[in-house]
Amino acid sequence: YGAETALIVDINDNIAEGPGFNVFTVKDAHLKTPAYSVLAGITRQTVFDLCGQLGLSVSAGDIDRDELKGADEVFITSTAGGIMPVSKIDDTVVGDGKVGALTRQLTDLYWEKHTDPAWSTAVNYA
Repeated sequence: YGAETALIVDINDNIAEGPGFNVFTVKDAHLKTPAYSVLAGITRQTVFDLCGQLGLSVSAGDIDRDELKGADEVFITSTAGGIMPVSKIDDTVVGDGKVGALTRQLTDLYWEKHTDPAWSTAVNYA
């Protein structure tokens, strides 16, 4: 199970995003995502909204390679995939190599919101 992809860095060699997805780190229960040179992702914004609902700390700022590899959890977000855990970066295992608790909590809540009319719009294909 798994996939490989690339991460894009900014002119200061900080993590910016991936091709079509945003990146989040979790360290000591604080979530962080790059602030500059990034796709203004809908799912990225949804993670900020979900963190507000759950009372989780989240911010946008620079993330260098060492911070990324030293994170307790890493996940990526996209419209097509939602919230997707990252278990390995290069040869570095993220956390214990399994889906982290906050990533799991956010993923579950994200998919629950798809049936909530306040968070979704039904499309009639008839």
